[in-house]
Amino acid sequence: MDDLDKIREEAGRQSRLQLERYQARRIDLESKYILQMAHLTVPATVWKYVQKAVMASAANLVMLDLEDSIPRDNDELLALGRNNVVRALEELDWGKRLRFFRPRGIALDPLHDDIVTVVQRAGARLDGLVYPKAESAAEIESLDKTLRRVEELAGLSPGKIKIEILIESATAVEEVFEIAFASRRLVGLIFGSYDYWASLGQRAASYRSDHPLLNYARIRIVQAAGAVGVPAIAEMTTNYPVRDKTPEQRIAAIEELRHDSELALRLGFSGKWTGIPEQTALVAELFKVSDEEISAAVSEARAFLEAERSGRGATMMDGKMVDRATDRVNKTVLKTAYALGVLDDDLAAELGIK
Repeated sequence: MDDLDKIREEAGRQSRLQLERYQARRIDLESKYILQMAHLTVPATVWKYVQKAVMASAANLVMLDLEDSIPRDNDELLALGRNNVVRALEELDWGKRLRFFRPRGIALDPLHDDIVTVVQRAGARLDGLVYPKAESAAEIESLDKTLRRVEELAGLSPGKIKIEILIESATAVEEVFEIAFASRRLVGLIFGSYDYWASLGQRAASYRSDHPLLNYARIRIVQAAGAVGVPAIAEMTTNYPVRDKTPEQRIAAIEELRHDSELALRLGFSGKWTGIPEQTALVAELFKVSDEEISAAVSEARAFLEAERSGRGATMMDGKMVDRATDRVNKTVLKTAYALGVLDDDLAAELGIK
């Protein structure tokens, strides 16, 4: 082997190592975790709300909450909430909805007691947890270690319990890429806008959903989620169209939700948090992938495959270039379509998404 061959060989070895590192950061989601257009959060302490959310909502993911819905140091309500999480997992028909709960975060539950208790009792029927107020990658690594040990004790397969992480502070926004890379269990990043606003020391009167500071955080979260290959989920709109409002107030609340959803869509979010089923139904409709978008993605994917087979790197379709970048974008839509059951196995294999 001459000197030039040695240079090439060493370059190839280093390149393979780098490519392996890059690939190790990407998370290959199970299909069911792709469908997260509408989250619904519900207090775990109120059983009738739990039942309605789990069995009669338009949500793709239902999260039973043990954090904000329970006053601090109220052990009685905490026990009730935990028991209701376990009861809902064991007794209710969740359909295709993802089964999540939110434990208290590091400040309120440094021992991970909520996680240990729920996973030990009902982990076999749990998809994952939404972890609040994370500040660093080290915190997520600690959470991952706890889950690994509890899974082992409960006889669950390693990595069964997934995590979604709430990004709710200025520190978390700046650390969001390291947080996203910290665990292979990750299946989503969620923006908590009002806690983020509070962390900036801002006044309530200056809060508005399209504030540049919020959009900065949103862009960071969408980029970090994209870097690892998981959905980014937009924050909740807390102006609810509840029955005790006037008709005009209800219409205004619905339009605010629509405005916030459209902003989130423009910025690249895959779904949105909701707090009541009426919000959930609208969000599910706004974030759904249309039949037209799926049909266009299938046509372009086929055109690109045909171009490659004929020895070209790109082709034209309806006056638009279809190339490798186009194909990568289309695969996002096609994976969603496959998860929805719109594409069968044969077509999915033909288009390179299975």
